[in-house]
Amino acid sequence: AEHHGSRACLRIVFGPGVALPRWGKSAAAVGKFERIVLKVGPVTGESVPGPLEKFPSMTVRIQCPACQRQFQVSEELKGRTVECGGCEKRFVVDEDAILPERERYFPGDIKKPGLAHYGNAPAGDSAPPVQFETAIYNENATAADVVPPSPGRTVAGVAGMMVLVLYLVLLVFGVQGDGSFSEMERGKRIVLSGFVVVVGLVLVLLGGVRRRKQAALGGMGLAVAVLAFSVTLPEAGPPQTGSPVAPAGPAPVAPETAPARMSEEQAMTAMGYDPVERAIVSFGQEAVWALWAPEARHHFRYQIQRYLQRKTGVSRRPAVYARGAGCLLVLENVDLKMPELMEFVERFAQVEEVYEDLRVLRIAVIGENLVEPSTELESRLGDETHGEFIELNRQELDHINIDRVKDAAQRLSMVEPSRFRPEIAGKLIDLLEEDTDTDFRATICQALTVWSLPGEGAEATAARIAQRLVAEKSEVPKSMIQLLIDRKAPELPTLLRFLWRDKPLEWESELIATGGQMESVVIDFIESENRILQRSAFTILRRIGTEASIPALREALDAAGEEKDLRRLIQRAIEAIEDPEGALEDPVAEPMPEPATESAPAPDSDPNGDG
Repeated sequence: AEHHGSRACLRIVFGPGVALPRWGKSAAAVGKFERIVLKVGPVTGESVPGPLEKFPSMTVRIQCPACQRQFQVSEELKGRTVECGGCEKRFVVDEDAILPERERYFPGDIKKPGLAHYGNAPAGDSAPPVQFETAIYNENATAADVVPPSPGRTVAGVAGMMVLVLYLVLLVFGVQGDGSFSEMERGKRIVLSGFVVVVGLVLVLLGGVRRRKQAALGGMGLAVAVLAFSVTLPEAGPPQTGSPVAPAGPAPVAPETAPARMSEEQAMTAMGYDPVERAIVSFGQEAVWALWAPEARHHFRYQIQRYLQRKTGVSRRPAVYARGAGCLLVLENVDLKMPELMEFVERFAQVEEVYEDLRVLRIAVIGENLVEPSTELESRLGDETHGEFIELNRQELDHINIDRVKDAAQRLSMVEPSRFRPEIAGKLIDLLEEDTDTDFRATICQALTVWSLPGEGAEATAARIAQRLVAEKSEVPKSMIQLLIDRKAPELPTLLRFLWRDKPLEWESELIATGGQMESVVIDFIESENRILQRSAFTILRRIGTEASIPALREALDAAGEEKDLRRLIQRAIEAIEDPEGALEDPVAEPMPEPATESAPAPDSDPNGDG
């Protein structure tokens, strides 16, 4: 071995005059040699096995104490400080940082008798028999056969099956009775079912990519069931296109289906006559009527109650007593004759028997007149461009359901009268008296503003109802007052006086819209102790006041003293009256506490009296 500086070179001579090149590069790779002993054979140059003494490695493996990363570094760095390339931690290459070398073993190094049978091939060419089933590998396997499905595909598959199952259940039960599919035509039902089937199958196949055959069979089975039921289930009858109201006369009944005639004693026992007897004792026989419906659905009873209350004008709804599948309705303290009562009843039922001495009518409720309108009819009722729009909504005004009447009046208030104007106006006037609901009356008054003409009775009816509401301290619809303002009703000043006095800010705009006829009413309140009412009076006079208001306003200005806001209001009112073209916008009034409400005098009180 020859040393040249830090490098070590090895020259090996095999025979006389035979030399190998320098082994400098390989020597540098393995480090500095201490001693190498090779046994060489004769002149042939064959290597003879012999000991190769161990020499130290030129590199060591270290581990960062912070991030546990391992590095291969030169042995010359022992005892020196290095920096980790991962976490930039600095540490000393010492025994704690250097990883110990593991002993390496090669095949044949370890001789143990117990391991002799492992890894030895059998003596023959065929594999030895085994007692367990051997694995069979499929060369066409894909990743989808091994990797579990994604959550999105699983949700899609479950959702597809649920869509088909739920729709099938709804379809089966929806065609029965008043179900959601009971009024749908077969063609439309098949189209809807086809759409649901397509959506459901797409979701099922998307979620069953790993088991396409099972998913396809399950989805197709449900799809076939849905389509089969869509075709075979009974079809709904033709949509109602005419009047939803029952005909004027009772419908003919076949003799074989007509109910058996009961005697009065039998009827009293069957209906439970006691409530009728108690009502007759309390109010007299002529003021009591009863309707006995052996069969009537529960949700129909409420509609019948409201309808009879509207038509009879009683203060409370008729009493209802359950009688098996039907009910007994008792109308107390009513002033009705038999023809009037039968006219009301025939709107929703067929009169089967009349027990006049008992004051009882036996009826059969016509459910078709009480259910909600079909989808076809509802679309035509809301289509203003349809040729039967006015006709259909006119018929709805006679319906037993007050909500359908209100909706029809709302729709009619949005179109110009072209047909049936006098008839619709008359029905609207009658409806104004039938129900006490404020929203219902407000809707009817809006329709009357469009469909009635001055002098036909709309303003007189509205004024009478408004006077009654004011006397009862009940809410008056603003559309009712607006109708009186448009028709310049003579009762308007008295009504507005009471309404504005109780709620000045709410009715201020109506007094301004009424104009000069309210000037004398407002002047009476410019000295009121109610500050909100007083300020509202100055604001109104600024808009509708004339020269007649100037003296009273100047007196109020002198009495205002040092109240700057009040004086400014009065001055603006005076300036607006003297110079209407230079009137400024209303000043913003400061919020003040609500005034104490005063009791409203009778509606026929003097409108110019003190408040």
